[in-house]
Amino acid sequence: MSEDTSNSGIYLVDGSARGLPIPVDGDSLTAFVGPAPRGPVDHAVEIGSAEEFLRTFGTPERHCHMEFAIRQFFANGGRNAVVVRVCGTNARNRIHLKAGEGELILQARNPGPLEYLRASVDYDGIDIENNRAFNLVIQRLRSPGSAWIDEQEYYRGVSIDPGSRDYIGYLLSQSDLVTLGARAPEMRPDETIKSCTAKQAGYVEITGEHMHSPPPSDYDLIGSAAQGTGLNALEFLLDIGQVVLLSDSEGVALGPVALLAADRFCRKHQSMLIIDPPARWEKVDDVLSDQDRSGFSSPNAISWFPGVRVRNHQGERIVTTAAGSVAAALVASDRNDGVLQLHSEGPVMLRSGTRPAVALDEHDVQRLARVGVNSLVRRSALHLQLSGNVTQARYGNISGFRNELQMHRQVLYILRRIRSGTRWTFFNHSNPDTWQELRDQISEFLAELHARSVLAGDSVADAFFVKCDSDTNKGLQGEAGQVVFVVGFALRVPGEFLTFRFQRLDGKCRIAETAWQTRHEALELGRTG
Repeated sequence: MSEDTSNSGIYLVDGSARGLPIPVDGDSLTAFVGPAPRGPVDHAVEIGSAEEFLRTFGTPERHCHMEFAIRQFFANGGRNAVVVRVCGTNARNRIHLKAGEGELILQARNPGPLEYLRASVDYDGIDIENNRAFNLVIQRLRSPGSAWIDEQEYYRGVSIDPGSRDYIGYLLSQSDLVTLGARAPEMRPDETIKSCTAKQAGYVEITGEHMHSPPPSDYDLIGSAAQGTGLNALEFLLDIGQVVLLSDSEGVALGPVALLAADRFCRKHQSMLIIDPPARWEKVDDVLSDQDRSGFSSPNAISWFPGVRVRNHQGERIVTTAAGSVAAALVASDRNDGVLQLHSEGPVMLRSGTRPAVALDEHDVQRLARVGVNSLVRRSALHLQLSGNVTQARYGNISGFRNELQMHRQVLYILRRIRSGTRWTFFNHSNPDTWQELRDQISEFLAELHARSVLAGDSVADAFFVKCDSDTNKGLQGEAGQVVFVVGFALRVPGEFLTFRFQRLDGKCRIAETAWQTRHEALELGRTG
């Protein structure tokens, strides 16, 4: 859950409890945000396989951009995925059940024309004198008329009487499939009898209205922070390592509104933003020219060239996404090298049946890296290599590490785990006991990273430091839920620390980078911070 829901005035803290160590192992979340044929909208749904995605969000007649990315992700060993579906329409399918001279209308909870539902009504086991009660079965199908049932709900003894505890309006408020589309009729719905039979139960399907479902806009993708929609549905999740933001179709670039808002979100959450290359990048010179004109530069964004091609169901070669493969390969490289042993600038390998749209040589790889774009190079029939090891920071910066993809991901990982693991301070006062506990907790985490050779230095004194005392908390002693501490860690040179100031206030955590410093300089900063 989020550490801050300030729009409601309510704070929810669901991180590491006091006294628990900050976890070193375990994959961070990979979040996929974009359009899908059907399923819940603006909710982060955990997905454990491509089949789970199909059951919740897919349909056989619509192979979407998101589905291909999810298949790539799990094919490359990805784990810990969440999906947020965004949609360009609020229109919903309906089921009309005859009820004497009226009708009971059930409306799909999820929007879009591909939400296939059907319902059945019977009176089995209902008291003959209770003419307001009935049994209701609702099924969600993979495709129209299919026998493939993805979900089913059964309501026994439901009533059309608003005064009953089994009133249909109350019960369907808890349904994942439908809501009451209009006021309940005066009479209970008729039994649904299968055609050509006397008593065999049948089903009534959605009306088959062909609604127009426009592609989601940039504003749909980003959504509302106040309402927790679109990308902002991820706000309440911990440890988001990377975000894959997908447009409506292959080759369609994200608009500037979506791109800038997503970058801001990822900076706030210490996450990487994985961006498919736009279709307009047809050759290396296109990339160089586009990057030269673009004002977008971010250490938290990664992209590559060229795009990839795959054969569609008609045998035509089309441009598609490689974002799922890249996301999984980055996580898998962490896992294979130990606990985020990201000092290496070696290649990241992707398993993929796709083919790069353009063949690159080593000179091309170097030219692209200089403008913050990685290269996809084919190494075998089933393997691609992501070369360059660059973020879209592109140019020099205060601390020098932001241009390097793997190094920057390591920094984000450390910051993210410290931010999440110290959430328990929200319920405590800023005092010497809290300061000591924070120092011990963070030091234990960094010492474990040092023991695994993630941090540089022969001794822990050369590898990291943690300062949380009366200097960093000047004026805060006794305040509830407020604490300030400074953390420095050596990435390459022992005793030269990349230093960050953490300020926990009102359920939020603000992290400010203070550049490379020696231990003495960093401690002085803590006194004056």
